[in-house]
Amino acid sequence: MNGPLDLTNVRSRSVRELRDAQLDQLADETEVFKLFEAAVLVLASSSAELRPAFTELEGAGFSLIVVPDAESVEKLPFLPRFALIETALPGALELLRRINVPEPVMHVLALLEPSETEGPALRAGAAQTLRLPLDVGSALVCLRRFRAQDEISRQARHVVDRRDRSDVPATVLESVLAAVGHEIQNPLAAALASVECLREPELARRLGEDERLAAVDDVAIALRRIRDVMGAVTSMVKGTAPDLSRLSLWECAERAVDAMRSPNVRIELAGDERVRGFANGSLLEQVIVNLVQNAIEATKTSANPQILVRVYRAGLEARISVRDNGPGVPLELRQRIFEPFFTTKGERGTGLGLVLAHHAVGRMGGAVTLGPSQAGAVFRVRLRAA
Repeated sequence: MNGPLDLTNVRSRSVRELRDAQLDQLADETEVFKLFEAAVLVLASSSAELRPAFTELEGAGFSLIVVPDAESVEKLPFLPRFALIETALPGALELLRRINVPEPVMHVLALLEPSETEGPALRAGAAQTLRLPLDVGSALVCLRRFRAQDEISRQARHVVDRRDRSDVPATVLESVLAAVGHEIQNPLAAALASVECLREPELARRLGEDERLAAVDDVAIALRRIRDVMGAVTSMVKGTAPDLSRLSLWECAERAVDAMRSPNVRIELAGDERVRGFANGSLLEQVIVNLVQNAIEATKTSANPQILVRVYRAGLEARISVRDNGPGVPLELRQRIFEPFFTTKGERGTGLGLVLAHHAVGRMGGAVTLGPSQAGAVFRVRLRAA
């Protein structure tokens, strides 16, 4: 078992590097998800004194990411799902507030000094508290409870995660294929329309040089999008982690919105153009396209259909929200919206669009959530801010 990942002298690492440093002896790339599901951020004053506890926690299946101070958390390329934070350290409570207020992002076990009151830690967003010196048994109970709660809230484990599909019903595989077809249908239709224009002799003669070049560009853009979609699906089926980089969320959202412009729906892009996050560009664009497409379908019965795509930063997260003025998601269905094959569209839906989006963002160390809304629906893509 390797020691905990110490980021004391590290400015920034890709998720792949983080994974390889901790799991370099694992050949099976499907273990990537296990790192995200069991990674624990540790911010404590004396790492040396906690080494025996680290060994026991690792033996229980948790991967530890140790940071020397609160500022170092800013340099991590992704936020683990769980944390042990000594709240008496400089900046620790402020860090906890930024992570978990107003919306909880991590399950945090606050480590308190013997005379320290627990009120400030709980108000800052800690899920539970323990007194120092650390009792490893109690910490394990808390972390296992956190992991169970996290798994319950992220039930979207589906067929594309499975290596052995011998017992998967044919109808399930058909649904997966239908979802893939749904993802490539629009760019394929655009490419075929442009090719037909160029193939028609009379129409081709009437096109100017700029128009012909524009049609060729449209075909190239559509084919690249299809390639990206198939690459993303292949990556999910193989269980491989996407390459992440520090990129502009605004530019990704802008390209996705441009690809989904519709004369029947008003689609606006707003927010902060400076926001950057750790993501895979093509995968993130496809997620946004998927959410916007869902919003377009949701607003078909609206008198004045509108969709707002907003880019912003919230604490340590870089976010993209897609809000529509459709009928919204009924309260009784909100807990099921990310379940595989669950759909509100009847025969028109496959029940895999949101699952694929949730899966893709999870591979990037983030999450897709359905936010509260007075009218319509708002989905948030939450990534690690850069």
